[in-house]
Amino acid sequence: MNRKNYDRRFLNEALITQLNHGIFQFGNALSSVFLTVYLWRLTNDLWINGAFNLIMLLSGPIATIYIGKVAKLRDRLLAYRLGIFLTAVLYLGILIVQERMVDYFVVFALLRGVSNAFYWLGHFTLISEVTNNENRHQYLGWNQIITNVATLAGPAVAGLLIGSFEGLQGYMYIYLLAFLMFFLASLVSLKLKKSPSHHKAYYLKYTGQMMRKYSIFGRSLAGWFVMGLPQGIMSYMPTIILYQAVPKESFVGWMNMAFTGIMILSGYFLAKKAKAEQTRLFLWLSAWGFLVSSVPLLWGISLVTVILFMSVYSFVKPLQTNVFTAHYYRMSGELPLGPHYRIEAVVVRETSINMGRAMGVVLFMLASTYLGTAWMPWILVLVMATQLAVNQLIDLREANN
Repeated sequence: MNRKNYDRRFLNEALITQLNHGIFQFGNALSSVFLTVYLWRLTNDLWINGAFNLIMLLSGPIATIYIGKVAKLRDRLLAYRLGIFLTAVLYLGILIVQERMVDYFVVFALLRGVSNAFYWLGHFTLISEVTNNENRHQYLGWNQIITNVATLAGPAVAGLLIGSFEGLQGYMYIYLLAFLMFFLASLVSLKLKKSPSHHKAYYLKYTGQMMRKYSIFGRSLAGWFVMGLPQGIMSYMPTIILYQAVPKESFVGWMNMAFTGIMILSGYFLAKKAKAEQTRLFLWLSAWGFLVSSVPLLWGISLVTVILFMSVYSFVKPLQTNVFTAHYYRMSGELPLGPHYRIEAVVVRETSINMGRAMGVVLFMLASTYLGTAWMPWILVLVMATQLAVNQLIDLREANN
């Protein structure tokens, strides 16, 4: 294959992955935000919401390790397509059982965890293939914009649908629309070409040895774990707090639109300004943004303090995630196995961040159970303070050598 055809193929695949991720995220935005509210309306139980997210997060790493081996032996598109297909099955199942979902919430949590694990393994592996060190920041920035435009529309459409019907009937319509979006994403994924490799060995067993020999690799995985600590909590708590403050799904939808709009601005800023040498600066800005914006919650969790915190969080989270992702791809590409460790690098990344998310949920659940809800803001601030450590877990000089 000549250089021109090679570049055209990878440009086309980059565009397809961007488009399909936008479709996938629109389906997620339609359904995932209101899945938390749906469970809350059925149970009024924070523990069930926490257990749902904890099961989802713990099942993810196990599924990631398994599908990583299958993807290495077959192709990374297998994991990608299975992730989309199983997500469609999840919402089809909710449409079938409807309000009885709470009776099977463990099954749905497992299915959500496994489908997420499969999809994100395939998605992140594809990103590493269709980008390089020169254009990765730009790709991730535009990916953030496309993703958040889809995410911006999702809650608005979902809120309008729910508000147009009485009771819980509107939820069924958004789950139906989400199912159709994931079905469409499954079809679009067929346009991606397989990338067969002659290197079928699954090198995951060498991860511990590589972490000991190359400290930058071990520190990066520790960074993903630390970054996951607040993400598990933030996956469901803000939605519940907003709904408690103003018990209208349309309000929750509009607020999520506003927060997503802030993320779009952040993604545009990254696409235009981010450079590899600014990694440490962006990590500092994001960590201090997390911490400073969470402190007002100590004086009371109110609509004002939650909106202030979520606004800042929405802007700085993409800064942290995208620059650390670009750093990780660059660093893992310089490991001895190089591209032959690409799938394994995504597997251990996803395992690390999901374990961090699960730990954050466990801490939050224990705090609310044994210390009472009054201590929850303190736990949140403490978890946000841990993000200051992320900057200390990378060595840019070593990464650039």
